[in-house]
Amino acid sequence: MKEQRAQRSPGRSPGAPGLNCLVLGGGGREYAIAWRLARDQSVATIDVTPGNAGMPLFTRILDFPPDDLGRLEQHIVASHIDLAIVGPDDLVAKGIGQALGRGGISSVGPSREAAKVEWSKSYAKELMAEAGVPTARSETFADAPAQREGLERWGVPVVLKADGLASGKGVLVARTLDDARVALASPPFNGGPVVFEEPLEGEEASLQALVDGEAVVALPPARDHKRVGDGDTGPNTGGMGAASPTSALPDADAQRIADELIGPVAKALVARGTPYRGVLYAGLMRTADGWRVLEYNARFGDPEAQVTLPRVEGDFARLMYALGEGRLAEYVAEQPLRFSERAYVDVVLCAEGYPGTPKTGMRITGLDQLPAGVYAFHGGTRRDPRGNLVVAGGRVIHVVAEAGTMAEARARAYEGAERIEFEGKFYRSDIARQEVAVA
Repeated sequence: MKEQRAQRSPGRSPGAPGLNCLVLGGGGREYAIAWRLARDQSVATIDVTPGNAGMPLFTRILDFPPDDLGRLEQHIVASHIDLAIVGPDDLVAKGIGQALGRGGISSVGPSREAAKVEWSKSYAKELMAEAGVPTARSETFADAPAQREGLERWGVPVVLKADGLASGKGVLVARTLDDARVALASPPFNGGPVVFEEPLEGEEASLQALVDGEAVVALPPARDHKRVGDGDTGPNTGGMGAASPTSALPDADAQRIADELIGPVAKALVARGTPYRGVLYAGLMRTADGWRVLEYNARFGDPEAQVTLPRVEGDFARLMYALGEGRLAEYVAEQPLRFSERAYVDVVLCAEGYPGTPKTGMRITGLDQLPAGVYAFHGGTRRDPRGNLVVAGGRVIHVVAEAGTMAEARARAYEGAERIEFEGKFYRSDIARQEVAVA
């Protein structure tokens, strides 16, 4: 009997007014999603799985994994869930969002087939060519012998992209043949097809959009910082920080660029019989020849969500509900999307060893010493048996600051970063420096 009860989802009375929400994931992006939902009057409750140590402040943490579809379906019924939002790329690639939507709720997350635009870089390149979306010249090599032959023909420098998901670490700019050969023989490049791509020069920007079939609605643009070291040095990471708005892609241009670089892919997916419903995020570069798409991601960006969702005005939960129901165009026609003019900066505090295997278990202090306008969005955190907050992953805390100017937001974020302490903490010192320089 005890075991049977443990398998039951915690229930909830159906009488509570407002939306009952479910967020799948446990990183900084999912914290940002839940944090933004919690600010809407239309939201009654927020459940999260697996969550992290910061989320119990304003959500209920569920004690089963986010890919246990049977338990999720049971919980949706027992807790009268209205809206589900799928966060991380691995769950998106499994088609969890579409599966939950079949249960009759509003679910934000594309089908596995539509999400292939992220989990297969070669497929994304094929789709961009079909849709006429400008991108770098590329070629895909299926196995090691073909990759070795391709390298001799392509030469260096060359951008290597692992075809599948790699937690943001599957891209390498190889500047010597030796570097390229070592990379191709190492994870994640040695596990399957690899896309070879010509290097591009220019300014990068991140543009997320809500996509519902052929309807595309741009969210606030951002600039993120992928490399682990100052000055964009060292290996790629999941993201070391971000800022929004960005001079690289002003807010006023966001919808036009989304129509040009995301809209054609949305139409191509509809034509293929795999319409997209969810968040489609384009990594972009503004070159001397115009904008080019570097990649697509089938979900909110991380750390982009941490600086863009706070800038989305109006009822975010109702907006997501309309998207999940397939009513995005109708909703934004009645409630046009508006962006806050305030500036947001995210400085990510990382654990020793990241982006490799991080050291964990160190106690975190100083969260009660943050300045006004500074928030600690938890990523890799948990509670130890004594109840102490400790490090549980590579990207530990996102220090998110808001202000009327980018310079002030940046200063606040770094002041907050200094006040939080744990052994081995490190972070980049140049997040949003470019934005301040051109402001």
